[in-house]
Amino acid sequence: MKVKTLRMPEWLEKALEQSAKKDDRSFSNEVLRRLKESVAKDGIVCPE
Repeated sequence: MKVKTLRMPEWLEKALEQSAKKDDRSFSNEVLRRLKESVAKDGIVCPE
């Protein structure tokens, strides 16, 4: 898996961190889960 740098507002980072902690996920896994969910709405299927 590639490593990317991403800029985001502090409020969004905090919200994602809180959500990840609540669901016992890492920050990275929380962001990936949400991105996959978002692109799935556009009909893009993850090849996993």
